[in-house]
Amino acid sequence: MKQKLTPVVLALLSAVASTAAAGSTPLMSANDSPVTFEGRHATDASGAVRLGFPGVTAHLRFRGTTLTMRAEASAADLYFDVSIDRAAPTQVRLHQGGGEYVIYRSDSAAEHTVSVLRCNESWQGTCTILGFATDPAGTLLPAPPLPARKLMFIGDSVTCGEMTAYAAGRDMNDKINCNARLSYGMTLARRLGAQCHLVSYGGRGIIRDWQGIRDTGNAPQFYELALPDDPAVRWDPARYVPDAIGIQLGTNDFNQGVPDQNEFVNAYVQFIQKVRRDAPGALIFIMDSPIVDNDAAKGPRRTILHFYLEQIVARVRDPKVVLAPLPRYPGVPGNGHPTGAEHVAMADELEPLLRKALGW
Repeated sequence: MKQKLTPVVLALLSAVASTAAAGSTPLMSANDSPVTFEGRHATDASGAVRLGFPGVTAHLRFRGTTLTMRAEASAADLYFDVSIDRAAPTQVRLHQGGGEYVIYRSDSAAEHTVSVLRCNESWQGTCTILGFATDPAGTLLPAPPLPARKLMFIGDSVTCGEMTAYAAGRDMNDKINCNARLSYGMTLARRLGAQCHLVSYGGRGIIRDWQGIRDTGNAPQFYELALPDDPAVRWDPARYVPDAIGIQLGTNDFNQGVPDQNEFVNAYVQFIQKVRRDAPGALIFIMDSPIVDNDAAKGPRRTILHFYLEQIVARVRDPKVVLAPLPRYPGVPGNGHPTGAEHVAMADELEPLLRKALGW
């Protein structure tokens, strides 16, 4: 009978040093061939991999008793979901600065597949994975191949998965509330057997952010990047050409009131044209906001946003650009972001559209 092994939830071992930790094999840089990354990232000359977008995942396979990750974080409380052999994940929390983290330990050596997924929103901090090491008798093996099917979701905090992991009584500002793995996009990707890139940033829109600021790096700008806050590190779209692209934007554009129709529609059309440039054959589906609502204080914003989206689809005149209506969800009381259960409901709404359009 195969022995059931338990991953370590979290173990902070030491600050980053120039050599591998005692009792482990030499550090293998994160960009070495046995490690595969899913999601937008940037690689340094040293082989370190920098992550800024949510949901970016390192896929590994190893044989041994221990696997450690050496990483640096720009801020405290950056979380990773670690799954061993596709089991339910446990979480590793990075502190600010450098550290070495045990992500698996057992008394018995065996072969395992591992996924290490960044949970946090883009604005909550960046991190650099310097590399991985096993126990002295262990070895890293080539990672399993990623699925051939590819999805991309472009959006704001909803697409990031903000509040998907919220638990009643917890501080709503706690970073642990955001978990990209529980987002509607990554839920859909698992159901459809596809890779997933989340190109999303909380508080941003098509023409302005949640405060009404226009020059803050909104979707047309961060879409071009490998790291959402570093304009010097651009993403090469040829590295990942999706079969389908979901765009859920507008929540933040409408936060300070209804934007001008021509400006919003024109900017959205231009953005779709940019996305189409990079993925000529992809299905592109644009979604209603699950947060924007009609109310007495701010007017019929939901109705107007939906009308704008209809105008955008009509203007593009592309049979592979479609509107995917989504209902409004009440979200977390006092916050408004959809819950984890509501993200599952969004995935339920979108799954039939994707399966029919893509033949999956």
